[in-house]
Amino acid sequence: MVLEIRKPRPLWEILFSTHHTDVALLYTVSSLIFLFMGGTLAMVIRSELLFPGPTIINDPSIFNRIFTMHGTDLLFLWLLPFAAGIGNYLIPIMVKYKDMAYPKLNAVAYWMIPPGAALVWLGWADIGWTAYPPYSIIRAPGPAADMWIFGLKILGLSSILSSINFVVTILKCKHPDLPIMKVPIFVWAMLITSFMILAALPTFTASLIMLYTDRLGVSGFFNPAMGGDPIAYQHLFWFTFHPEVYIFFIPAIGMAYELIPKFSRKPLFSYSSGVIALILLGLIGFASWAHHMFSTGLSFIEKTVFMVGTLAAVPMSAMHVFNWIATPWGGRIRFAAPTKWVYGGIALFFTAGAGGVVNTAIPLDFITHDSYWVVGHFHLFVMGTISFIFFGFMYYIFPFMTGRMYSERLASIHFWLMFIGAILTFVTQHILGLFGMPRRVYDYVSDPDLIIMNQIASIGAFMMGTAMATFLANMIHSTMKGKPARMEDPFEIGEQYYDYRRREPHH
Repeated sequence: MVLEIRKPRPLWEILFSTHHTDVALLYTVSSLIFLFMGGTLAMVIRSELLFPGPTIINDPSIFNRIFTMHGTDLLFLWLLPFAAGIGNYLIPIMVKYKDMAYPKLNAVAYWMIPPGAALVWLGWADIGWTAYPPYSIIRAPGPAADMWIFGLKILGLSSILSSINFVVTILKCKHPDLPIMKVPIFVWAMLITSFMILAALPTFTASLIMLYTDRLGVSGFFNPAMGGDPIAYQHLFWFTFHPEVYIFFIPAIGMAYELIPKFSRKPLFSYSSGVIALILLGLIGFASWAHHMFSTGLSFIEKTVFMVGTLAAVPMSAMHVFNWIATPWGGRIRFAAPTKWVYGGIALFFTAGAGGVVNTAIPLDFITHDSYWVVGHFHLFVMGTISFIFFGFMYYIFPFMTGRMYSERLASIHFWLMFIGAILTFVTQHILGLFGMPRRVYDYVSDPDLIIMNQIASIGAFMMGTAMATFLANMIHSTMKGKPARMEDPFEIGEQYYDYRRREPHH
């Protein structure tokens, strides 16, 4: 794969273009904007929890709205669009095709995001990002919650259209001289992710329709007052959203497989095992949704099946980590920003994975369920692993998108503040969960231990906020006045780099 540095173009040309690199730029910039919007809400949440009792927010309903928008924004408007943006940029190049299979459909899929995001944000709903009934049916205010539901339906349709495009581009537009087992692993990652979206998202779409008709009072699928079952909604929700975790993670895995061999100047240790592990991880993602529901009254046999299904993901993840560690062994590693971010994400992945294993074990899950342990585990995985790899790839792709280099010094400051802040915030949240602090709360008991740990977590969050401000300044300044990138080798890896699918140098 040979990336070309694109010259800057007028904004209006990019906005009205259907070329895959222009659509990729729109996806990427939009996702970063939403990252900052959702991150700002996180700062508000951590500021409120610095001390027990109302501090900067006097209304619990406002806190619930902030919590809803924080979760909805970062999951649907940061993680999914960023992966789609990088996929749009790279997939046609990697499969040696001129563009995506359906360029106009590709642009339509992107332009569905702004109205969907507008509905979600303008609604400012008090519904929770999971929208669990009966609260979402009986207590959530009408117009705001309805806007949230319709906004998510638009965003879901955007993901489905984008996934169809990826599948067709990879399977039908791939160069005939390029065997499927010779494509970069990132292509495999986007193909598997797209199939998972097509399989999982319709279930959530159906649950949203059922939830909306319940809210209108014309049905009672999940309303106990009308004979409905709220637990049925949880099954439908988690059938989509546990695979969704892998839908977030698998593109990051593919990005790591792109970065590590390049910056190690070595071929990938084992291409075939990486592909097999990705396929199995995609399948296993559908075998573990009910481990989120161990405390809802499932039978012991059901719990055991889903516990085993969840644990099956461990060897697949371990296979990827082994590849990532074995590849640079003996190589000449180039410690640029992408290298720091990808290995920082791998390091935090160990901690996040250990917390997940605890959630998987039935007896331990009863202790940690609905506590801050779950908050720490999920955020350490999403912000400490997936987002770290995403940032690494953002720094890698930046010269190719803009034609300019970023500041390596500011990138290092961004990394270390983010790495230390993530540990302080999310590891401390694990401990808060063991001390009994429930998640999704506006207030907490005035206990000295809880106060100190919440303050440590908030200090870590403020460090991450400072890191993101550094990142923003770096991106804006570098885009406008950064050093022009070298056309042949922006990162000075060397004229002779290694193609990770081969065992010999590739010029």
